[in-house]
Amino acid sequence: MKQLLLPAAVAAIAACLLSTPAHAVEEEREMGGNPTAICQGALPNFEGAIRKRPLAVQNEGATPSFVTCSFLTGYNPEDWRQVNYFGFWLVNSTSTAKTVTCTGVAGFDTGTENTYVSKQVTVAPNRAEQASMFFSAEDNDGLGYYPMVSMSCSIPPGVGINDTYVGYLVDDN
Repeated sequence: MKQLLLPAAVAAIAACLLSTPAHAVEEEREMGGNPTAICQGALPNFEGAIRKRPLAVQNEGATPSFVTCSFLTGYNPEDWRQVNYFGFWLVNSTSTAKTVTCTGVAGFDTGTENTYVSKQVTVAPNRAEQASMFFSAEDNDGLGYYPMVSMSCSIPPGVGINDTYVGYLVDDN
């Protein structure tokens, strides 16, 4: 009996030692939310024109207001995260088309390799249809963004941010 157990035990130990390590699994995730949670006026004088409704943040003033939106990815320094896209949907309640200009920013305040990408989008009048403003990996030479991402935008009067999204990869190892 001992003669049968010994070869089986040696084979089991050898299999454990020779097995390949488990590879990390990348998962794609998306977080969406209302802009009232992540967007605010960039300065107190802009904050007065920005109305934070339950489902939107809208410029109800007479001049453009700067808004900053910072997206959450649940960043954890022990797992690697790459943001593939971030942005929001816009609506215009005025009778003329409006242009929204934003700069997407990825990195740290003291970072030396931060990413800045600027874009514009025209929003149709009379709430006829939504427009989207998203920064994707294609806007950054095919690279993703560091997991801490924000947008700084000039929002014209009558334009509102409806809902926000960020998509990212998580390396669960």
